[in-house]
Amino acid sequence: MSELTEGDLFRGLITIAAPIVAGNVLQSGLELVDLFFVGRLGSEAIAGVAMSTSIVMVLMTIIIGIVTANTAFVSRYYGAKNYDMVAKGVSHTLILGLVFSILLSVVGILYAEDMLLLLGAEPNVALLGASYLTVLFTGSVTLVELWVINSSFQSCGDATTPMLLVVLANILNIALDPLLIFGYGVVPACGVAGAAYATIISRSVAFAIAFALLLSGRSPIPFSFRTKFEFSLAWRLIRVAVPNSVQSGLRSVTFLAMMAIVAVFGTAALSAYGIVGRLELVALMPGFGIATATAVIVGQNLGAKKPERAEAGVRLSALMNGGFMALMGAIFYLAAPAIVEVFDPSGASTEIGVSYLQTVAPFYVFIAVAIILGFALNGAGDTKKPMYATLFSMVLFQVPLACILPGLLGIGIAGVWLAVICGMILQMGMLFAMYRHGGWKSTVI
Repeated sequence: MSELTEGDLFRGLITIAAPIVAGNVLQSGLELVDLFFVGRLGSEAIAGVAMSTSIVMVLMTIIIGIVTANTAFVSRYYGAKNYDMVAKGVSHTLILGLVFSILLSVVGILYAEDMLLLLGAEPNVALLGASYLTVLFTGSVTLVELWVINSSFQSCGDATTPMLLVVLANILNIALDPLLIFGYGVVPACGVAGAAYATIISRSVAFAIAFALLLSGRSPIPFSFRTKFEFSLAWRLIRVAVPNSVQSGLRSVTFLAMMAIVAVFGTAALSAYGIVGRLELVALMPGFGIATATAVIVGQNLGAKKPERAEAGVRLSALMNGGFMALMGAIFYLAAPAIVEVFDPSGASTEIGVSYLQTVAPFYVFIAVAIILGFALNGAGDTKKPMYATLFSMVLFQVPLACILPGLLGIGIAGVWLAVICGMILQMGMLFAMYRHGGWKSTVI
């Protein structure tokens, strides 16, 4: 789209961001629907799915890096109008995604319950979580490949097609959730595994349509099976992907460590942390859409030799996301009790969930700006800097602090929430300093 590299920048940002935001919000809504139905099975089911989701995040870190590399590569060469390289980048990313998703599926299926027990889950929680994980990893190839194709469309300025695919998948998923979780007629009740079955089936349908579109010639990508695999090109993608994979892994390991720390305070605390984590993800999803659009704008404008326009796009995005997350923080602070009780009618999670939201939500603006800056650097292909920021702010600072503060200050689990705030602030400060240095403008992919 020409608006991304010339003309009205705000219009260009909105044009690419709005469908991504809509798709992300729909996806987050689906996460909440899953949580709503699973919540009817009890707090142990909620805890099992919450811990399973965190494990998926860890095992998918390699794939996240590959998709990020695809965005940087495709947007850069699309901005430079080198469409042959765009097609090569997409085909190579699909192959890499297929190989790594199969390997990760094997690991996830074989060690699902062991990983949950290692995190400190009680036996019943681990059993429920493992039933969910096993199904999810069995069909993970279609999840990954759909993700790659959607990111390719977005990187070329077509954010509408991925949004429509997400809408279709989510409608199907929502329809299947209660049917497969609770059963009806000849369909047996699958419990928490039913939520995973619904996800796999709906995403497989969306992937089949997305792949057909890619082959039809009606997409902005001149994709062909005849593209020759080049190890040198695959290595270029991997070099960009690895730091982002490490960054995602560090972020996921941080989340797992925080889950383990929270688990010390009991199943109710774990359930509450799972609920607020999902709520937080919903709040952040529009920001991730804006950030994804920012990465595309940065990549395309660097490809078009317009770094100043890339900077202007980052500033605009930071203002938009910062303002939005400030609003979400206020809503979460004021409506915390009512929001948490929707997802745990038993009330067991309410007090702890409210304490988290009313402590952390006022600081959401810091994570909002950090997300934009991190995606901007990733969109330029400069993936090492966000990796370093995550390492120092999350792993080496937030996690140790979360272990120390509850006992040191004598405030219990509130000390864990204080550590989360400190990690947010440090990460934003580091990313801002790295972005201002300006080295990302000359990154070569």
